[in-house]
Amino acid sequence: MKLFISICRVLFLASGVLAGAVCYGQASDSTANDLCFWIGDTGPAGPVVSGPHQYPFICTTVENGLGQPRVDNQAGVGNAVFPEIKGVPDYNAEPVGYSAQCGLATRVEYFYYSTNSRKFVKLPAPTEVPPDVAIIKPDGKPMKFVVRLERGTINRFIYSVAMLAPFAESLARPDTLDNSAWNRRLVYKFQGGVGMGRWQGGFGLGKHDALYYEALERGYAVAYSTGNRTGTHYNLTLAQETAFMVKGHFVAVYGQPEYTVGIGGSGGAVQQYVLGQNSHQIIDAAIAQMSYPDMVTQTIYVADCELLERYFDEEYSRNPASRWGRWTERSLIEGMAANNLVYKMPWSLSPHAPSPGSSECVNGWRGQVPALFNPRWTYPQYQTALDLYRYPPQLAASTQWTYWNDLGNIYPQDEQGIAPNSWDNVGVQYGLRALLSGAIDQQEFLEINACVGGWKAPQDMAIGSYPWRFDADPSIVDPWDKFNMNLSASCRSGQPAARTAGSIQAMRAAYASGQVFLGNLTIPVIDVRWYLDPVLDLHHALGSFSARARITNFLGHADNQLIWVVACSHLDVAHGKKKCDYNPSGEALDLVAQWLHGKAANGVRVNPVDKPPTATDRCYAADGAILYAGAKVWNGILDDKPAGSCTKEFPVYATARIVAGDSMRGDVFKCALQSIDDAIARGVYGGVRFDSRQLAWLAKIFPTGVCDYQKPDQGKPAEVLLGSRHTPAPAPGDQETARK
Repeated sequence: MKLFISICRVLFLASGVLAGAVCYGQASDSTANDLCFWIGDTGPAGPVVSGPHQYPFICTTVENGLGQPRVDNQAGVGNAVFPEIKGVPDYNAEPVGYSAQCGLATRVEYFYYSTNSRKFVKLPAPTEVPPDVAIIKPDGKPMKFVVRLERGTINRFIYSVAMLAPFAESLARPDTLDNSAWNRRLVYKFQGGVGMGRWQGGFGLGKHDALYYEALERGYAVAYSTGNRTGTHYNLTLAQETAFMVKGHFVAVYGQPEYTVGIGGSGGAVQQYVLGQNSHQIIDAAIAQMSYPDMVTQTIYVADCELLERYFDEEYSRNPASRWGRWTERSLIEGMAANNLVYKMPWSLSPHAPSPGSSECVNGWRGQVPALFNPRWTYPQYQTALDLYRYPPQLAASTQWTYWNDLGNIYPQDEQGIAPNSWDNVGVQYGLRALLSGAIDQQEFLEINACVGGWKAPQDMAIGSYPWRFDADPSIVDPWDKFNMNLSASCRSGQPAARTAGSIQAMRAAYASGQVFLGNLTIPVIDVRWYLDPVLDLHHALGSFSARARITNFLGHADNQLIWVVACSHLDVAHGKKKCDYNPSGEALDLVAQWLHGKAANGVRVNPVDKPPTATDRCYAADGAILYAGAKVWNGILDDKPAGSCTKEFPVYATARIVAGDSMRGDVFKCALQSIDDAIARGVYGGVRFDSRQLAWLAKIFPTGVCDYQKPDQGKPAEVLLGSRHTPAPAPGDQETARK
């Protein structure tokens, strides 16, 4: 926690956010604050606190339609910059120099919202607005929907600031702009995806991206950066630093906003939860769409998926009459949704899997483990770009491509430069709650746990068969990446497959650097999501409630978090398709305005219980009608109360770790262990009895003991434990488990 505070203090002072004054004149006349810059200048490259810059780091200014980056060295460091023929880089020519910082000259463009195309269209000149321009009334007075977009680079990423600009203005200096249509409020637009870093990212120039329609039509300014897109990277310290710098520039050029609201989905929601926890200077409220609490604890259950899917597929191959040939049966162990109807994409087909049918593990998470865990595998597009921009081949070959290595300034590395990861499944009793409920028997429980295995250490991983090695024989398909699993051919009758012990150092580094959402969040949060569990979408409803469970565990309440779930107008279960018409995010933005107005300026925090009467949990019909609202609509998910109205309408599923006995928080990297004798004595197995042979097998599967979820995460540093209200997991079989 001390590290969080020191990061915030350094960034706060470095960014000039405290000043709150607009810089006048060109940046060359204002050297006191390097975030005060304007057209033609290049923004600061950083870093401030995130540690040394990554190398290689691929510039994507050309791919984003912004031209080549500025040359900043002749030493061959970074992207090669080429001579141009009619504005097009000649990639066959010798470079004119190199760009390590990926810097761009700041520029300003104008866009209008077209009623014909229903999208933003670039204007050749700000005064030449076509007749199909939309007319909006952000302050009650009609005005043309024209937007000024400032773009450039900050902290090596491409940033932008969008603001209504329907009136004539001069771009000579910031103080000559006409910002009278701005409502003095700011939206910071975060975005999702899963990226392994080492590139500048993709810039989204659409009405859900940098030109965020819902905010602009209401008069908000919109700040945006490819460094706050988790499809670029998942280093939340770097994301925090980038957001500080972008907001600092905004304040320097446009002035201090009344308040700042974060908006974004998936990884964009993760950033709001984590950055909102770690800092009080970026956002004053969050609209977290399709949320998860954080990314690094998400890997815990994601990496369980293929271990279990591989076992189930092989069981089906051994015996087509096996119960695991029915996809819905797999939910008993995996926790997440599955159905017997969906048709999978061909690449994800296992030669042993039943068809039709699928699970969220396959439909949502297949392919993630190599990208997260394997330092020797990466997306082929990286190599193509490294070759194009003349990076030395030996550099690309020596780069370790994992999430943990991407955060090399945070996680420890061995002598080979490989960062061990935090994933651990020692003592995890997969399917425990299914055993307790009678859904599976002792033999099934023991066999699953004997054969599930674990993942090899990243140092021992290699590139296996098709589709992970593209020149491999496509008839030898390994969709699970079992080449990198700990397996045992005699797991059913002899030697159980080995489990994986994660790195305690990596776990502690994740906590100490603020990558884990602890629940220490006091700003207003409206958690918005569409109900997609039936189509096996990876954005499952559980994420919202996992975040709530952590907030409640840390603060003792979650009065500042609202959960809104929306029905989709059409869910095609057989083909995994969805159509969701109503988006309540604009409604959420209006509610946040009521919640924050006059209370969040200049860093004054809002009392979470001092909220509008309409600030309640709710669920919506597909047309936007509120089905149910109030404090009790989600009862029965995180408590023992009868199921609330929304709970019945939108059932929440679980994960393999929750089925194994963990709580809905899903925040245990490494469980404390208890002996099997102690587990039996404490009633972990309820009324289930094992005979002597089964007890001997259980002891062989778990030679060091089984998980005791009544105790805290063994990877959590002591100072973090002292700063939170630790609530142990519920006893097996209680009602905190997610319900179907």
